[in-house]
Amino acid sequence: MIKERLKIFRDKIKKENKEIEGFLVTNLKNLNYLSGFDGEGVALIEVSGKNYLLTDSRYTEQAQKESPDFKIITDEPKKKNARVLALKKILEKSKIKKIAFESNDLSYADFKKYSDSFDSIVFLPTDNIIEQIRMIKDKEEIIKIKKAAQITTESLKDVFEIIRPGLRELDIASELAYTMRKKGAQKEAFETIVVSGERSSLPHGKPSEKKIVEGELITIDMGANYQNYNSDITRTIIMGKENEKQKKIFSIVLEAQKAALEFLKPGVKCKEVDSVARDIIEKKGYGKYFGHGLGHGVGLDIHELPRVSFSDDTVLLPGMVVTIEPGIYLPEVGGVRIEDSVLMTEEGYEILTWFPKILNL
Repeated sequence: MIKERLKIFRDKIKKENKEIEGFLVTNLKNLNYLSGFDGEGVALIEVSGKNYLLTDSRYTEQAQKESPDFKIITDEPKKKNARVLALKKILEKSKIKKIAFESNDLSYADFKKYSDSFDSIVFLPTDNIIEQIRMIKDKEEIIKIKKAAQITTESLKDVFEIIRPGLRELDIASELAYTMRKKGAQKEAFETIVVSGERSSLPHGKPSEKKIVEGELITIDMGANYQNYNSDITRTIIMGKENEKQKKIFSIVLEAQKAALEFLKPGVKCKEVDSVARDIIEKKGYGKYFGHGLGHGVGLDIHELPRVSFSDDTVLLPGMVVTIEPGIYLPEVGGVRIEDSVLMTEEGYEILTWFPKILNL
C-alpha cells in the first residue's frame, strides 16, 4: 500500500510542478501516510525514486520496521544541526537543486534553518499536495476508519445507558474515553465534548463540573482513534420531557441532516451539500444560529480535506469520508447538533456511525 501511495504522490508532483526534484515531508500525519512511520522525523522523497527518513535514535529501530521502503538516517549524537547536515549531504550526493516543502506546516524558523544552510538549493512552497491525495481513502484506511466508527458507536451506546441526573459532564466524558479504550481505541480522536443545558449552545465547549438536569439538552461529540485513523459522531439528547423550543430545533436539525444525506452522492460539490442543509435551517428562521460548515473530511486528522462548506468546490468522490453535522445554537437556551461520519461509495454513501437519532433518552 505504501508503494502505491508513493507512486500516486510522485505522479502528482510530476504533473503539477516539473521543477520539483525532491520533496521534504515535515507534517507527521503526511509522513505516516507515505512511509508507515509513526514517530518523529522528516522524509526526503526524491522524484527519481529514492526515499530517505531522518529521525533520532529513539525511533531508529521502529523506523526500520515500519518503513522498509525508506533508507533510515539517524541523527548523529552530540552534533549540532545533525539532521540539517545529513539532509545537505543527501542533496549534494543526489545533485538535487530544487526541493519542495509543505508551506502550511514548516515553521518560519525551520524554513530559515534549512534555507540558510543550503545556499545553492531553491525551496519551492507547496500547499496541501499530500492532503489532497489523502482525501480518497484506500482499502486499508477504510477498514481502520470503519473500526474506529464501530468503537465510537458501541461506546456511545454503552455510556448512554448510565447517563442520569446528577452526573457531571466530566463524568460522562471520562466514561466515554475509558469505554473507547476498553473496546480497542488507541486514544480519543479529540477531546470529547459533553455540554448540557445552556452550555449546549457551545459548539466546541469543554465538559465541566456542571451536573445533568432533567429537561435540559445534552450534546455529546466524540470519536475514537484506531491505528491512527479517526471517527466522529455527535448526538443531542434530553433526559425527561422536552419543551416546544427544544423539540422544534431538534426536528429542524434532523430534517436538515436527512436532506443533506439524501442529496449526497459522488459527483456533487461540497458546497452544494452544505447549501441543502443550510437552506432548510435558514428558511425556518435559524440561519444565523448555524455558523459552521456542514462537515469535514475525516482520516488521519479529525478535521481534514475536503471541507463540506459553502466555500469548498471540491467534488465528492468514492473513497472520501466526510461528516454531515448541521446544528442550531441558541445562546442562553441551548443547542442541537446531529453528526455522522459517512463513506462515499460508487453507489452513493454508507453511514459509518449508526447510532439512533432520537431526542428523548
